[in-house]
Amino acid sequence: METAELDKIEMPGVQTRLTSEEEQMLLKVLREGNSLATGPEGEAFEREFAGFIGCPDAVAVSSCSAALELSAILSGLESGSEVIIPAHTFCATAVPFGRTGATIRWADIDPDTRLISAASIRSLITERTRVVVIVHLYGLPADMDGIMAVADEHDLIVIEDCAQAPGAHYNGRRTGSIGHFGCFSFHSHKNMTTLGEGGMLTVRNPADGVTARQLRWMGNWPFAHEREDYWRPAMSNIVEALPGKWPANFCMGEPNAAVGRLLLQRLDAINANRQAQATRFKGGLTDFPELSFQAVPAGCEHVYHLMAARYDGEVYGRNHDDLIGLLYEKYAVKALVQYWPLNRSQLFQHFDFGDANLPATDFYYDNMISFPWFSEMPESLIDDMADRTRQALTELRS
Repeated sequence: METAELDKIEMPGVQTRLTSEEEQMLLKVLREGNSLATGPEGEAFEREFAGFIGCPDAVAVSSCSAALELSAILSGLESGSEVIIPAHTFCATAVPFGRTGATIRWADIDPDTRLISAASIRSLITERTRVVVIVHLYGLPADMDGIMAVADEHDLIVIEDCAQAPGAHYNGRRTGSIGHFGCFSFHSHKNMTTLGEGGMLTVRNPADGVTARQLRWMGNWPFAHEREDYWRPAMSNIVEALPGKWPANFCMGEPNAAVGRLLLQRLDAINANRQAQATRFKGGLTDFPELSFQAVPAGCEHVYHLMAARYDGEVYGRNHDDLIGLLYEKYAVKALVQYWPLNRSQLFQHFDFGDANLPATDFYYDNMISFPWFSEMPESLIDDMADRTRQALTELRS
């Protein structure tokens, strides 16, 4: 069997497409909107998202990276303080916190869920620890009850990176409603999108929502008092949201917010579809225990942003490079390796954050494989990918 005989299966650049009705509604906003910058669509998106998540307030921003930047500022991190972050995550999880001057302490993952755990956090806490960043990686919520218990015991701020788990439930609560802050991504690679880029910051304290909005648009803010003439001294005030903190431009445009509102209405359906896809794909590989997927604890709802697994081929004298290479070269399945542990990356090593003892992270990363995955994959394609994977795994056993 040659690669040329098979249609290639690979990760697309857009995970979830708009329906024709949604495209028409977007076109209406483009034609009739009074502004394409911040406006009523963004305000409505914030209200609806806060209601959906179950939190006091939500602030629409240009990306999840922007939401993480705001959460790092609002948490009060500074030089001399410490923040705990899992090393196995996308770099945007950690960069904003490194920018504060705080020391990053890398947390290991649970070998079964492949997520940061209460135990790994507890082992890293010192008198200088101020913040813990939780990543609901691949779409699976972390053990928030255990984590919040440790955080409350040590008076720590908890920031949820929900980029890959929008709408997921943990013991009846949505991700992003449990910690002090939640950070969401609407990049085109995610379960829901706002046309390429976009994000949301959810807050526990409504006052943080006000401050985040002041920081979000270069400090532009209405005057606190009624003015005699609307044009004096200027169209708006420019405020210092937090002492010593410069504002930025993290605004979300009206077309992006309009798309966010539309996809939010069917996010639960999108996630349910991806769950069904995962059940179908994993069900076709149960005879191969060397390929293990994330364990999903009771009370956790996995929304399967990605289909990541660990290949334990040592008993056959094989490793994940053998599997990925065979899948690509012979079976035309372009699998990936994702999320280089950040302590092993050039960027964080150059900032002296290269030291860490992360045996579970290293073992998982050195054996991980991520399969092509997107919303509304045809069942025939899922079955075909599972069949090609079975053939490759069988061949590697010989």
